[in-house]
Amino acid sequence: MEKSKNTSNNMKTSLLAGSLIFLVAAIAEIILGAFKMYADSKELEEHWVNIIPFPPGIFPGLVVLLIGLIWIVGYFVTRKGQNANGHLSVGTIIALGFIFLFILILLIDIFNAYALGLEDYDGWTILASLRWIIFLSPIPMFFTMKYREFIFTRKKKTIMLQS
Repeated sequence: MEKSKNTSNNMKTSLLAGSLIFLVAAIAEIILGAFKMYADSKELEEHWVNIIPFPPGIFPGLVVLLIGLIWIVGYFVTRKGQNANGHLSVGTIIALGFIFLFILILLIDIFNAYALGLEDYDGWTILASLRWIIFLSPIPMFFTMKYREFIFTRKKKTIMLQS
């Protein structure tokens, strides 16, 4: 009984820390993405948002926000004493899926720029395709390693047939 209580406390702390980090990164990316769109629409070359090496975006920020919200809901469910394995597993699987997607996009851009030498990628650098969620990838990896028995296992129900 003590082991499950300790695991529940560890999961609660992990969900809170992971969700807060994702929420702060998401809000920063959404705000910076809105400023970047404003600066690009006004063609402000000397705008401070243009100094940021990573491309902030509103929609990738919304993805990060979704993951953080799923984990924060899981934290509050755990605080009520209920089971938050579903929130942990769904948030982790969505995070790993989008991290894989953004890494794949980065690799495709690297291939297009350096292997194929396409004209559209003349001034392209790796920083132009990096997303903040790639740097947040250790958090869902931590969840996957530490709580894999909660994420990847399901209770099997057996049905007995009466004769």
